[in-house]
Amino acid sequence: MMHLLHSLKRHARFLLTWRNSLAGVFVIFGLISFKFGLRKLSLVLLNNAVSASKNTKSNKVFSFFQQCQFSLEHTYTQAHGMSRVEDPLLHSHIQYKDQIQSQRQTGVFEANFTHLGLRLDGFVKPNVTKEKYVELWLNDQCIRTLPLHRKRFIPPFFHFQLKREVLSRFPNTSYLCIKTVEGHNLSVNGFESLKLTLPHADGSIFSFLDAGGRIGKKGFLALTPDVIHQRQMRYLMIYTEARQYFTHTFGSPLFLMYGTLLGLVREGDFIQGDDDFDCGYISHKQSANEVKKETMQLVVDLVLAGFTCSFNRNGRLFRLRLKDDKPDVHLDVRPVWYEDEHIWAHKQARLPLNLSDFNPVRTEQLRGVDVDIPRHSESFLAAYYGEGWKVPDPTYSNASQKTPLFVKRKLNSVCITPVDYHAMQAQIERKRFDHPGAGQLIATGLYPLYPLEEYEANCEW
Repeated sequence: MMHLLHSLKRHARFLLTWRNSLAGVFVIFGLISFKFGLRKLSLVLLNNAVSASKNTKSNKVFSFFQQCQFSLEHTYTQAHGMSRVEDPLLHSHIQYKDQIQSQRQTGVFEANFTHLGLRLDGFVKPNVTKEKYVELWLNDQCIRTLPLHRKRFIPPFFHFQLKREVLSRFPNTSYLCIKTVEGHNLSVNGFESLKLTLPHADGSIFSFLDAGGRIGKKGFLALTPDVIHQRQMRYLMIYTEARQYFTHTFGSPLFLMYGTLLGLVREGDFIQGDDDFDCGYISHKQSANEVKKETMQLVVDLVLAGFTCSFNRNGRLFRLRLKDDKPDVHLDVRPVWYEDEHIWAHKQARLPLNLSDFNPVRTEQLRGVDVDIPRHSESFLAAYYGEGWKVPDPTYSNASQKTPLFVKRKLNSVCITPVDYHAMQAQIERKRFDHPGAGQLIATGLYPLYPLEEYEANCEW
């Protein structure tokens, strides 16, 4: 039963990712062909998948274009015993032999390499554990807990992506397993653990963890307090320049939002360990369609003014940084607008507030830097986080909050498509000659994965 559920989950995820996509059809038949030994046909189909994904109009391509590229190169490497691009994951392996077969069925999981790293998916049998998580073990050490998601009618499940930078710290050869807190191993392909071979890894993960390091909730190596402090100061430098543009050129102040605002109002500083910077502005428009058009033009104007803007694998506009900043050092900016007697903004917000709760903004100081905040910041925080916002909750996660489908659809309608991106890029290129200091517009999900060094210089994982 557990294996059936696991198979259903895998296929459901596959269909959700690739649905209504010609590229998805090519990927499915390409992987099936390889499984049956039809290597040449498999490579042709996967190559067609990459080509088809470049031409699709759906914003789903942002989430699968690079996976298409990785699948093609991974299959090529397996078929020929050598790679044609530089990517250490192409030479990494998962094996199940020489392991002790699992005797007790407490749950199942699987591990697969992706363009992002190593994805882990699994189920735990009902009533096997009452805890909210399972444990990820590498050799004889627990390196991270994985949160369990509980839904009606299905057993508790989990999914987690160990990012590339974490895998590069693993030993060259190691044994990975997942256990309940009670110590029961979950089965992986009928065994209690898997053998992971990573020829490029340096084996430093255990010394990193022993020194107080950890693997973060998004699967990256958690930043040290000193690095976070430096990054927060850099955020304020970026914000100061962006604030001038929004106030004096765009005509709508750039104010703090979400966790950044919460830290300032509640603690007078960033929340401890907060490694991002959330802000927003009041749109001049009052419908999702018009807000999208306005945001697209704003991003074009910001790029021509010298900023670098990018968007994530959902097509959500936008991330903002200075030209010399690394891809992961950016402000998360979003439009805020009033429609249907509610305030709307990304991060799934539909709040019973008015524009008067935001404008006119108030100016406060964060680490000695002038920042703008909504006029009634406390009302915004209460509407978004609940009345208990004044009490720190380390377990809070926006991703775990339930959002009505109509809210998701409305906010998704503000996200851009590949067609929108190409139109914006064309407008920028037409005007670039007259703006020699222009920055870049980067579509993270459409940027070619290879060469890998070029991808990492321009995009974040």
